[in-house]
Amino acid sequence: MLQLDHIFVLASPNAPEADRLTEAGLIEGTSREHPGQGTSNRRFFFANTTLEFLYIHNIAEAINGAGSKLKLVERAINAEGSPFGLVTRWFGDEPTPDYPYWEYQPDYFPAPMCFYVGKNSDNFDEPLCICMPPALPPPSTPPEPNNALMNLTAVELSIPHYAASETLTRFGECDLMTIALAEEHKLKLVFNDAAMGRSINLMPDIPLVVIW
Repeated sequence: MLQLDHIFVLASPNAPEADRLTEAGLIEGTSREHPGQGTSNRRFFFANTTLEFLYIHNIAEAINGAGSKLKLVERAINAEGSPFGLVTRWFGDEPTPDYPYWEYQPDYFPAPMCFYVGKNSDNFDEPLCICMPPALPPPSTPPEPNNALMNLTAVELSIPHYAASETLTRFGECDLMTIALAEEHKLKLVFNDAAMGRSINLMPDIPLVVIW
């Protein structure tokens, strides 16, 4: 069984788009760099997920490093491509996930620990679909600082294709996920069933809407 862990969105250098969330009162958490991947992030921790604004800080490393097959640079500059990534955890009897994947062993993981990247990764009409190593334990509580009173209650993804790949179809079976086909790229994240009636729309910079 796949379970959604966190979501990332490719952002501009230093992720100024994340400022929209802090201006709306959301609490920003810690950031980190990814050696060999050429990326850094800004993160927002919630009760049951993390929203990560991922940006490229070293183009040469992103193109030539251990994470080159992710094609993050190519995806980031493709105005028609999906800027999103869905990151899951695997809970099953088999030791590895049950969708078509290739193994990515980043510099910041000890071998043989690796990510399981969906073979749809070259299809920029779909988000990157990645499963975390089963041996990597989930945190018992969200890292501080966080938005611990906000629970993700719906994830609505739209893609321009008329059919989803086998990998994305499996990811679409995750709890809370729905996928709309033949529509413009968009990701809507709903927290607490939109009880407060508040929202942030990052379009046209990023086709992301956050509602709580």
